[in-house]
Amino acid sequence: IDVPQMATGDAGMESAGSRYETQTYTITGACVAADHLFGRHTRCFVATPKQSTGNQGKVLIKDSWSYLGRHQVQERSGELGEIAFLTKINQMVDEHPEFAGTVPRLEDGGIVRLDVNGHLEIDSVETVLGDLCRHLPKHSSDYAYTHVRLAMTPVGTRLRELRSVAELVVVISDALQAHKAVLDHCQILHRDISENNIMFTRSSNNIHGMLIDFDNAVDANAARNRSGPVCTGTLPFMSVNNLRKAKVPRTAVDDMESILYLLIWLGVWGITTEHREQTRGGHRRVVNWSMDVETAIDSKCYTMSSESNLKHLLNEFYTPPVSKLGSTPQAQAERTSVIKEYNFLKKLVLEMRKVIFDNPNIPDNARGTEKRPNSKPTMPISDEDFIDDMVKELGLSSILSSEGEKQEPVDAFEERADPEVARTIHGDVVGIFKACADRIRSTAAF
Repeated sequence: IDVPQMATGDAGMESAGSRYETQTYTITGACVAADHLFGRHTRCFVATPKQSTGNQGKVLIKDSWSYLGRHQVQERSGELGEIAFLTKINQMVDEHPEFAGTVPRLEDGGIVRLDVNGHLEIDSVETVLGDLCRHLPKHSSDYAYTHVRLAMTPVGTRLRELRSVAELVVVISDALQAHKAVLDHCQILHRDISENNIMFTRSSNNIHGMLIDFDNAVDANAARNRSGPVCTGTLPFMSVNNLRKAKVPRTAVDDMESILYLLIWLGVWGITTEHREQTRGGHRRVVNWSMDVETAIDSKCYTMSSESNLKHLLNEFYTPPVSKLGSTPQAQAERTSVIKEYNFLKKLVLEMRKVIFDNPNIPDNARGTEKRPNSKPTMPISDEDFIDDMVKELGLSSILSSEGEKQEPVDAFEERADPEVARTIHGDVVGIFKACADRIRSTAAF
């Protein structure tokens, strides 16, 4: 498979006049198959450069159709594309090597080109359909797909291959620290935290988490300026603001909320492959998160509205059946150990809910899951009468009622989009996981 070699302009994308050169890789295995005929059609392969042998130079190749304009970024929406984002992130890692391995390193990548009658053309919907594009709905041009291929290192392993809750906590902690570094240093917000977008690598005596897939990422500054953010991400893990398409900026809080839903999802269905085999086919309430948008919103709001509601859901966390492990003392000890690990995960989930929804360090109107009456003080009646007289003289409609100034209810989810509130919640979540991971790393051997 041929991957375009890096020939970048200022934005990290291909320059309009750059030469088109490719690096040939030999595929050694497929790790992600496309699950849809249309759309992004993402496929991932493990490969090595054609001239290398063995595992030397092993890379992950991502082949997908992305929302990119021809040759350049979509400046209107602020979306630079994954290649440009990874270029910027890699520069940050060069300056802060402590984050090496927690995000992908882009080795090669660019827009795929086709030989059309002796001329190289960008492989895009426009190129493939030609004159038929004129018959597409007008808005279709805003979401034109372009064929992009990337080669990245290191090659990670999916979360389902983890061996314990302790490993999961360490991996999530590393991914969270990468998330914070990317936001703080690069002003890039990930926006698609999911089970498939956090991976890990394992060495002889340690394990490291890695945040991947910046295809849905956005420039955080541009996101703050949007009047109507889109709904993007993976349905079961989307934040409520995201699901609602709320007209407030997406912030780190949305991604932290996604981490919370991810932990619950893994706790219910099981972390290891063996645990998942034992929960397959069962009915769990988290299924509501993947049915449709309205059902997901209602279920998440209800679950997070109180600690007791969340505890009811946590009762569905994986519990190893006695029949699978037998009744020997060793089997009983193993079962007890697994139960303790999932109980720890329950406590971590409850703490995360508190930090996100009931954080004592954020304003009262940013807590909870419901709309509340605006707490702004109303104007005294005597002042109301005076202002009413003035606006009548000016020919304006009265802005006050006899009950005082009218205020819209305050939505706690939208209030948490405030930059200072988001920064507080983000830092608290990352801090909790780092403290847990440091403790685990100091006492456990992986």
